[in-house]
Amino acid sequence: MPNSENKSENLTVKTLAVLRKSIENGMLNPGRVIVESTVAELIGASRSPIKAALATLHAEGHLVRYNGRGFMIGPVGAELDRRPITSATLGLKPDETGALKVRPSDKLYEIVEPDLVRCAIRGIIGFSEADAATHYGVGRTIMHEVLLTAQANGLALRDERSRWKTVALNEERITSLYELRTYLEPHALASSIDRLSADHIDGMLADLRHAAKNYPNVSSSDLYKMEEDLHIHCVENSPNKEVIEALRRSRCVHLASRYVLGNEVKLPKDEPFFDEHLKIVNALATSDGPTVITQSDAHIKAALPKLLTRVKLAKEALGPPNLPFIHS
Repeated sequence: MPNSENKSENLTVKTLAVLRKSIENGMLNPGRVIVESTVAELIGASRSPIKAALATLHAEGHLVRYNGRGFMIGPVGAELDRRPITSATLGLKPDETGALKVRPSDKLYEIVEPDLVRCAIRGIIGFSEADAATHYGVGRTIMHEVLLTAQANGLALRDERSRWKTVALNEERITSLYELRTYLEPHALASSIDRLSADHIDGMLADLRHAAKNYPNVSSSDLYKMEEDLHIHCVENSPNKEVIEALRRSRCVHLASRYVLGNEVKLPKDEPFFDEHLKIVNALATSDGPTVITQSDAHIKAALPKLLTRVKLAKEALGPPNLPFIHS
């Protein structure tokens, strides 16, 4: 996996270089609204390095929060500029396909991931790498890279005979992963305090308050973004890289919520986590490490029975998988 991580880091570095140059030469002018998906399409990068690059530029003060949800070129108070960003804005030739190239496996993983999550919710399901490659219309090498990423995220596993299978997202495993999180995540969050910018924290608070005010008119993608901001992006600011890597195995529980909540499972009557997140993020804002630990621990423990219920309901709703590359 180090090779995969290095490639992702290189993409982020290249994305930063493109955006910084456009800001420095004034093509991305103060007040210009940054649309993540547009930039990703123009420069040929996946959403992940774009998100990381924007977070870095935000932390450096080049970007400010816009409407509590997105970004615009700083400084604060600049006149809003909604003109669309084009290839010329980023210094790209009109006929250029992109300054960066997304690995085919990165694009494919975004398609395969929800299929694997839904299979994992059903249980341990074996599948053929060769048949999966055929199904998704790619070569074995690309499919293999996709499955290695899935393995790192705790969704798939290759046995001693090199046969692939999903790692069941059942009650026992989810409970074990939440136990891992209670041991590591609260302290990882507390250790990240000095590495989180005030603007980043303010943006998280704005997102949570906006969602709480408008619930249940909140999209499943926005729900996942708020989960991702706290449980993945903030945690990844911890200086302890071994803890970050250990917690990566628990990402599959966040993915379970991402693909079932608001889809196979209806949104709960009461808000799902906003108040709990607000307590944690407010503690991050005041650099109150002990409260971060206490509130994070309480939140993880409160979230476990909710996720177990959602996964149970999703399993009942999903029915047999309709994928030609799986086998019993």
